[in-house]
Amino acid sequence: MPRIEVPESLYRQIEDEANGDDFNDTLWKMVGSYRRKHNPEADPQ
Repeated sequence: MPRIEVPESLYRQIEDEANGDDFNDTLWKMVGSYRRKHNPEADPQ
């Protein structure tokens, strides 16, 4: 699996969003949300 390095402030934001849930699941949900918002044609409906 690739390693992703992020600034400490972004890491804390992801941790807050996870709110005790799995960090990686939360990260991928956030990535998917960003991708759909900024590149909707990338994900077929």
